[in-house]
Amino acid sequence: MIETIATAESNTELAPGYRLLTLTLIEDCKISAGQFAMLKPKASIEPLLRRALAVYRVYGPRRVSFLYQVLGRGTEALARVEPGGAVEILLPLGNSWPDAFQGNQSVIVVAGGIGSASVYMVCEELARSAADAQLLFGARNERTALGCGLEDFRALGLPLTITTDDGSLGEHGLVTGPLERQLTERAGQGVMIYACGPWVMMRQVARIAAQFEVACLVSLEAPMGCGFGVCVGCVVAVNTNELPGYGSYKRVCTDGSIFPAETIRWEVNPMAH
Repeated sequence: MIETIATAESNTELAPGYRLLTLTLIEDCKISAGQFAMLKPKASIEPLLRRALAVYRVYGPRRVSFLYQVLGRGTEALARVEPGGAVEILLPLGNSWPDAFQGNQSVIVVAGGIGSASVYMVCEELARSAADAQLLFGARNERTALGCGLEDFRALGLPLTITTDDGSLGEHGLVTGPLERQLTERAGQGVMIYACGPWVMMRQVARIAAQFEVACLVSLEAPMGCGFGVCVGCVVAVNTNELPGYGSYKRVCTDGSIFPAETIRWEVNPMAH
């Protein structure tokens, strides 16, 4: 983990409300698929705290990018960063997607909305390794899909199913529909699911995975103050046999952000804290 000042190379709007921020670091940093960073503009006084963003792409030991939705004061401040601007950054943080695809398992990656940012690098690895993998990509509409990096995912060449809530692109409906269909066709055998997206989507993915008795990992989002476990602001409720107490929760920043889906108490949404 390093804390440093990065320089903005570009901060491009992909679609209204969705941007791609590319940064140059001043020292080498090794980042694994699924990890995240805490960042804010160096010149920004308000908001005080940095914002957690999944690392979207790594172009080398000193060049990274972040795909983000402009939603709230933190990301609004990031959206105002111009090329050459300084950005405070702490990275890499959290755990990473495992290399389960190196075995005999098939992998289904489920990306919902801006959750796509967390899964691009693992999709890149899957495509490079010629693994038996496919991507289910869901968004509200065509514009949102483009803002969430759809063209980058298309370029990877993985088998791709697109869904939109309004039917403006791909299948009309939720991304969990093709997931259920795929697992039915495969009888759920030898499948691993990687998922990131809205809480309600991941809750449904977890339910479907349990129904078909397949392994499922989810990358979670939660309000986060520090990013390294001190503030305990990002806890999620987990299933446990212990009496209610400290062991009833896990920190998204240090215990995750990637968890086995069956360990999460999906009826308790951390984003509603």
